[in-house]
Amino acid sequence: MKTLRWIILVLFLIFLAFGLILFFAFKEEGLKKNTILKVTLSGEIMEYVPKSSFPLPFGRKVISLYDYVQIIRDAAKNPKIVGLYIRLKPFSMGAGKIEELMDAIEEFNKSGKPSFVYTETFGEFGPATGSVWLASSAKKIYIHPDGYVNLIGIYSETPFLRGTLDKLHIYPDFDHIAEYKTAMNLFTEKKFTDAHREMMDSLTSSIFENMVISISKNRNIKKEEIISAIEKGPLSAKEALKLKLIDGLLYEDELEEKLKEIGGKDYNLISESKYKIEPKIGEKIAIIFGMGGIYVGRSEGSPFGGSEGMGSETVAKYFRDARKDKDIKAVIFRVDSPGGSAIASEIIRRELLLTKKEKPVVVSMSDVAGSGGYWVSMSASSIISRPSTLTGSIGVVVGKFNTKGFWEDLLGITFETLKKGENADFYSSLQNFTPQQREVLKKMMTEIYDQFVQNVSKDRGIPEERVREIAKGRVWTGAQALELKLVDKIGGFKEAVEEAKKLAKIPEKEEVQIVIYPKPKNFLEILMQQERDSEIKAMLKSYLIRNLPLGPLWCPYKIVLN
Repeated sequence: MKTLRWIILVLFLIFLAFGLILFFAFKEEGLKKNTILKVTLSGEIMEYVPKSSFPLPFGRKVISLYDYVQIIRDAAKNPKIVGLYIRLKPFSMGAGKIEELMDAIEEFNKSGKPSFVYTETFGEFGPATGSVWLASSAKKIYIHPDGYVNLIGIYSETPFLRGTLDKLHIYPDFDHIAEYKTAMNLFTEKKFTDAHREMMDSLTSSIFENMVISISKNRNIKKEEIISAIEKGPLSAKEALKLKLIDGLLYEDELEEKLKEIGGKDYNLISESKYKIEPKIGEKIAIIFGMGGIYVGRSEGSPFGGSEGMGSETVAKYFRDARKDKDIKAVIFRVDSPGGSAIASEIIRRELLLTKKEKPVVVSMSDVAGSGGYWVSMSASSIISRPSTLTGSIGVVVGKFNTKGFWEDLLGITFETLKKGENADFYSSLQNFTPQQREVLKKMMTEIYDQFVQNVSKDRGIPEERVREIAKGRVWTGAQALELKLVDKIGGFKEAVEEAKKLAKIPEKEEVQIVIYPKPKNFLEILMQQERDSEIKAMLKSYLIRNLPLGPLWCPYKIVLN
């Protein structure tokens, strides 16, 4: 009996100690006056990372793009926040995310409070065009005296694996509709086709133009001078200072004086991970995050947050839940996806359509909303895109790899086959499609393409003939898509909320509560989720979802600026 009591006492003390650790690790302190918000940008900036309802005290809190944007915007209105200090380190995010974050920083500037960026260098023997672009949204930019400003333009490298596949005796048997649907070119070509080169040149030119105009406006430098500086780059810190691309040269220890200039000698500093946004009171608007490749089934999460893809079953449920919740007056569907399965895309679009019958659905596009990513978006009440979002790609690509030569010629493994049914070997990886099978494949692809085109025509109010002209599998930037009427407005989270309020007839100045899907998972849910897949299977699935075509609706393009 005494032993049992001792065990109970020890367990109680362990849980008490753990509880105290959690309490002190996550204890919120009240915000003091003269506080400067310090935002550190480093590593991969993800679109959104669901918060766990089970806090883990011994790990870095992951801050997503959505978090950064909301924190900066809230700080702009907070009277205790007197300035914004952005500590810039090497980071990775696409042009659409950069534009989203810049909007939040520019909104902070409109509050009249100072903002500045500090970094040791904009690239050290490496490109940093995206970093300079982002930094230009702050009022002041400071770098280490020995730093560099690698504002060198936009560079795109497109790999082609056909030569490798030939060496491995693997034949990529793919087909597509139409000439700009070039996802398969990764496997079928050794260089650009004319259509592929034309499209990539158009995309990089459009993003380059967006970037130059943005830096020119923010730094009050003529476009021609920005382009001239790019042509001269990389630039030393002193050269960049003369060209007014930066405002000063500082060692990190000298930052203290800059902070005192903003907040006084008794200033306080708070990081983005410690900054707390007070819950809003008002009507509810849901935000559904759709991230990654689209496939049939459930979205597979990670114990560290984030998502490996957009599972149709999961995203459809989010829409159903938001639709059934009478307190939710509108839905924002945040899309960051290169596409994937046509069936999965249609399952999600169907739920969006059913939801739109009861309440407005506004799509907000991030870095990419192409192919299947555009399929799930096209029926929304309104579509809002960033200027540099990659979108469109209205086309189809399907195929398989014939690996017979690899097995037989290289490894000496032979196969004997039998079949019952003329097309039982339709998806076999030991042969190409037969002429008859290719006709069937063409028919399937044409049906999907026609449905895609017709839905775009109906939902976007564009004549079908015109849709067929601008479709052809072509990827457009958001700025181009606006001219083509594939999207309705240029903007991001803020504009999406404003549009949702307008369509839901919520007064413009009224605050709203945001309900986010996916919702936080508790520790038990995270563990059970991981049990469904072995570690190796989960890693493989994640790789395939992120890197290979999953189905007929796929847009593989991503232009990274850093």
